[in-house]
Amino acid sequence: MALLDTAIPPESVRRHVLPNGLRVLVRQDRSAPVVAIVTYVKAGYFDETDDIVGISHVLEHMYFKGTPSLGVGEIARVTKANGGYLNAGTIYDHTHYYAVLPSTGFAAGLAVQADAYANSLIDAGELARELEVIIEEAKRKQDNPTALATETLFEVLHDRHRMRRWRIGREAGLRRIEQEHVERFYRNFYRPSNTVLSIVGDIDPGAALALVTQHYGSLADAPVVRTPGPAEHAEATPAFRYRELSGDIKQAEMVFGWRTPALLHPDTPALDLASAVLSGGRASRLYRGVRERRLASSVNSANYTPTELGVFTLHISARPELAVSAACAAWDQIRCVREGAVTTAEVDRARRVLEARWLRRFETMEGQANHLASWELLGGWARAGDYLDALLSTDAATIAAVAQRYLAPEQGGLVAYRPAHAPVFARDAATMRAQLDAERPPPLASATRPGAPTPVSPSRSVTLDRVEGAVRVYRTAEGIPVLVQRRSGAIGYLGWFARGGSSSDAPSQAGLASMVARTAIKGTERRGSQRLAEDAEFLGGVLSSSASHDALQFTLSVPVRQMAEAAELLGDVVQRPSFLVEAFEAERSVVLASLASMRDDMYRWPMRLAQEAAWAGHPYGRSVIGTDETLARITPDDLMGFHRANVLESSGAVVVVADVDPDDAAALAGRAFGRMRIGADPQGTRPVWPDAVPRQEESRDKAQSALAILFEGPARDEDARTAASLIASVASGLGGRFFDELRDRQSLAYSVMAAPIVRRTGGAFAAYIAMSPEKLEQAERGLLAEFAKLCESPVTAKELDQAKTYLRGSWAIRRESAAAVAGDLADAWLFGRSLEEIAAYDDRIRSATASDLLACARRYFDPLRRVTAVIRGAGRHV
Repeated sequence: MALLDTAIPPESVRRHVLPNGLRVLVRQDRSAPVVAIVTYVKAGYFDETDDIVGISHVLEHMYFKGTPSLGVGEIARVTKANGGYLNAGTIYDHTHYYAVLPSTGFAAGLAVQADAYANSLIDAGELARELEVIIEEAKRKQDNPTALATETLFEVLHDRHRMRRWRIGREAGLRRIEQEHVERFYRNFYRPSNTVLSIVGDIDPGAALALVTQHYGSLADAPVVRTPGPAEHAEATPAFRYRELSGDIKQAEMVFGWRTPALLHPDTPALDLASAVLSGGRASRLYRGVRERRLASSVNSANYTPTELGVFTLHISARPELAVSAACAAWDQIRCVREGAVTTAEVDRARRVLEARWLRRFETMEGQANHLASWELLGGWARAGDYLDALLSTDAATIAAVAQRYLAPEQGGLVAYRPAHAPVFARDAATMRAQLDAERPPPLASATRPGAPTPVSPSRSVTLDRVEGAVRVYRTAEGIPVLVQRRSGAIGYLGWFARGGSSSDAPSQAGLASMVARTAIKGTERRGSQRLAEDAEFLGGVLSSSASHDALQFTLSVPVRQMAEAAELLGDVVQRPSFLVEAFEAERSVVLASLASMRDDMYRWPMRLAQEAAWAGHPYGRSVIGTDETLARITPDDLMGFHRANVLESSGAVVVVADVDPDDAAALAGRAFGRMRIGADPQGTRPVWPDAVPRQEESRDKAQSALAILFEGPARDEDARTAASLIASVASGLGGRFFDELRDRQSLAYSVMAAPIVRRTGGAFAAYIAMSPEKLEQAERGLLAEFAKLCESPVTAKELDQAKTYLRGSWAIRRESAAAVAGDLADAWLFGRSLEEIAAYDDRIRSATASDLLACARRYFDPLRRVTAVIRGAGRHV
């Protein structure tokens, strides 16, 4: 049976077309008490004439601004009150809207989505306010180096096609958009015959179709009038194109591109598979040929295919002094693909990676619903099967043929975005092309197929310790706990989780735990780096590791049929990492680049500065990945010592969440993790919050300013963290107080959020907002005023009820994923009072009172004990 037919059996999808032309797809999935409602409208940036660039995105924003029966903010609030969330996205060939809710909220959620689709109000005053928000979004995008470089590439590659435009719109053009323009676009394109509605989840299909007919059946249809943009002319003599930008950034961005056909073209599956060969996983050509050679911190490729055309991109982030060398190495790998160097083993590995990627997409109701709707909009949801069959049957010769056809040197383009202080990379296209062609890096080692399974330790006894709800707790012969929860699904999840993390680092070696996690997955005593990556990816697996302030984890998710091999492989990584010098140096160079790129991130950097000030002198105040200075002091021997003391002997647990027999899963873990021993529990100290009002400020040449404010908050073991989560639900997100006041009413920002930061021995409550520099003081006053209101009087009964329903619904939705379930098990085992706290989540939320929230706010939101970090932008039009 074909992969797609196994994941979504054709008979499980009910397709119905209403008399007005609305295409409806409904699929029942009882695996979780969740439902996704997805609406796709065939209208996007390609449908905008030059005088209204960005209007499809403007309409997406206005979609949530109210209807005759729902006021401003009520669409989000009603959805939230039923335990769900909603959002939307606009792209070149379509706009999509989605709501994900507990299945008990399906009827209410569908009614809201139908009302918004049919009856959105385009009020002139609300439009003017929302345009200011969208301009802030455009400025945020201008400050994002990747977004700026990528969209500049689209402009460079296209002379006429609408793909070349800055898709969100420029400030001057956005200010010219008026109510009548938006109303006209809305009434023209938002017609039933131009729309697909997809519903997947724990619902009755017949009842769902009846509700759809009730809400959408009476909508009038009309022909959609399109004004096609100019087509791109084929060049008689194509020539390599190049543009170089500079700005206030720390890392260089190098983005290559080639024009390719649209998704439904017969050559597209081979181009997509070529992209997976190039950058799908750690055994891919670009990872090995660019990142592993310490030329770049990240490198990836993609064949992006909206309806009318495609663009094959290759994106590199690198230190400016290495950027051209990284580009040369990537350019050489494209040459290798064109010249037929890709082997059958590489193609098979890429197929396994893509097969598993498709299965992961279907793990959630939202993923399934988006899949069905997007393909239905392209002419029929079943066409995805034809595409996937073609993708998985493509061979190496076909990949070479399409690369020769579309990825020729003279058909390519490159945008280089470098720090302003860095020397110019090339004065023109000819000079850059000469540099790219001149370097010929050493060839890569040949790809291999996994051999016979690596031997594991003899079978060791695993005993059942106890059963807690849906979780069976076993113990290995050495006493290591193995937690197993059986759940349906094609993807299984296996992990080793341990207390410690970066809090165990000495201050002079901050980043050590992170380096252990990163380098451990780069080779073991049994497997070299390439072999380890290939073995994982031939399983369809995603092998990952990470360190937080309080924990260290190694995880592997795979198709369930591969769980035995996955257990052996993960056990090898956790117990026998080699920490070779070459792998260590490669990872250290990536971390150093990440530290530089963090300064370019207008969210992460002010939050980092605020946490440094809030927890000065405590491990929580240090970056998990360290600093340039501390990383320079770390050696491979230090990694080995940390591993012996904090991994091989640790207070950790194996966690398995998969559709397998629990006894079998525990036996696999017992065999695979036989070297692990119980170690001491690292006891952290509680941080001391500053009594002053620390303020960190930096000035940058950015379009926006960014503000982060931290108050002290509850730690993981404090009951007040429930109240803090409820406060965040009341304050943040669509329909939240902060959003309504600072974004909807005052139009200060596009991004505004509030959330608790909960750690084992301490916590904080964070707020963040990004805005034009001239709005900074107003935004700061506004945030503080909202915090003051939370301290002055209790939240209303309606607010509290909505927040509770939302948190309980969000909990159900996130647990669609096996990874989330495993993470919850590990968190409860390592840091909770017992596993029972998972089942008790609903009760904890239900029992909270408005007085609890008020007490929490008054305890923590003291303006004289706040910590502030500001990145002050220069401000400019976009």
